[in-house]
Amino acid sequence: MEEKILVVDDEADIRHLLGLTLESEGYTIITAENGQEALAQFTHHCPDLVVTDIKMPTQDGVALLKAIKASGSEVDIIMLTGHSDEGTAIECLRHGAYDYLRKPLDEIEILLVSVERALQKRRLELQNDALLRQLEELAMTDPLTGLYNYRYLQKCLDTEIIRAQRFAHPFCFVMLDIDDFKRVNDTFGHVGGDAVLKALSDSIRATLRTCDSAYRYGGEELSILMPETSRDGALVAIERLMGVIRSQRVVYDRHTIQVTVSMGRAAYPAQAEEKTALIRCADQALYAAKRAGKNRWVFAGDTGIGSGIQEPPPAPPRRGRPLRGGRYSPPGRGRNE
Repeated sequence: MEEKILVVDDEADIRHLLGLTLESEGYTIITAENGQEALAQFTHHCPDLVVTDIKMPTQDGVALLKAIKASGSEVDIIMLTGHSDEGTAIECLRHGAYDYLRKPLDEIEILLVSVERALQKRRLELQNDALLRQLEELAMTDPLTGLYNYRYLQKCLDTEIIRAQRFAHPFCFVMLDIDDFKRVNDTFGHVGGDAVLKALSDSIRATLRTCDSAYRYGGEELSILMPETSRDGALVAIERLMGVIRSQRVVYDRHTIQVTVSMGRAAYPAQAEEKTALIRCADQALYAAKRAGKNRWVFAGDTGIGSGIQEPPPAPPRRGRPLRGGRYSPPGRGRNE
């Protein structure tokens, strides 16, 4: 993509000459005749560089320089003037100008060198920004599932607790584990297990509300953070998610694999007001769901025998391809018991 340069000068002949010269170097040129017009063009076109005269009516080049820098933009600005003095040069450089050149430009090559250096600097800055974003994403994302990772979960929980304390809002934390996941690995190998884990993670991410976030806690254990969510709100979200998972079929190596999950939910501040205690409560509820038969969820804090445990609908007939020993494609791996 061609780099864009905004050329600003109140003299039409100079604008035209600079535009033709820079255009011949392969740049896309935008022009303006004063600082006010230039600022509008800058906002609309987002150029990669600005070359501006200083002495102009309506709004001069120094005011334009200050306005662009005040907006937070990192685009460089080359100042041109036919009435230079040391004080003006110092003022321009102090306010962030990349270069300060005197008119007339007897050797246009001086301007072209300055332009190329400024744009090369911008290219490097953009590349560095892109690399930094990639590193930040890698630092908080699990590479297999695409979910946020355990480290980022800890940070988000800390932030959500502070926010919930400040605004007196509840939130829910859910631990989720794939049932009998070890059997998937034993039958289809770890590559097959990874395919199941990836497909399940994609479904969870697509099903959650936009305000919720999913994380890979470790192994086949995932977790979900539901900000500003009551018990009833969590119940609706979990029922929807459980329905999606129960109906999902993962095709791997010409086999159809169906898995189920168990979930445990804890609420802030009802069950715990501290991060470790909240995770422990959700984990204990998850184990209770496992002990109760798997393929269900338990809400920490609910009382009564079986309270909070939602019975699954009758299991549909198995349709998987038969495996060795008369077995069928297994429903999953996970906390084995």
